[in-house]
Amino acid sequence: MIKITAADILKVVPITRKTLWLWQKKYKFFPDPSKEAHPGGKGIVGYYPEWVKARCEKVYALQKEGYTIAMIKDILKKEAEEKATNKVLVVDDEKKFAAILKKYLTRNGFLVEVANDGMEAGLKAAQFMPSIILLDITMPGLNGLEVCKNLKSNPTTQQMKIIIITAHVNYSEKSVEAAGADMFLRKPVDFKVLLDECKKFVAVPENL
Repeated sequence: MIKITAADILKVVPITRKTLWLWQKKYKFFPDPSKEAHPGGKGIVGYYPEWVKARCEKVYALQKEGYTIAMIKDILKKEAEEKATNKVLVVDDEKKFAAILKKYLTRNGFLVEVANDGMEAGLKAAQFMPSIILLDITMPGLNGLEVCKNLKSNPTTQQMKIIIITAHVNYSEKSVEAAGADMFLRKPVDFKVLLDECKKFVAVPENL
């Protein structure tokens, strides 16, 4: 994954750090950076998803053309709605795993929500309308296969791509396919492989 810092953005967009901070905080043009330890041990560094640089270039270009902040926000909102195919719902009762996966996918340009049981998964799927659902099988209440069957039988959610993820050997790829899932992965999951599969299902926004 290519990591983009504020310094990287300012090399191609002729604005100040204060302006970048204002765009981020006041106008919500892009997410807050994720904080990580500096590779050289010199404090903390903030990293943005790679598409943030392209978005800042676009915002700057629109301002140069005379567009107001309100007009720019409206343009970006409409484009985001048209390209909002990068939503992922992570469903897993292992909260630590779900949080780590959410952080990883978010860094790579996805919009991510989390559900920790089958019932919550159905509700969030209907509200959030993700393009992809990463679904664990063994959870309290409805298990993942039941959730998958319910979602695939509902006209509102049946187009969502479902990737079943489990550590249990009791479930076969055949049983997962019978439930309607689009893919089957076993834990421990290689996040890079999972990311590549998600990118095949949806178009990650590179230039909003």
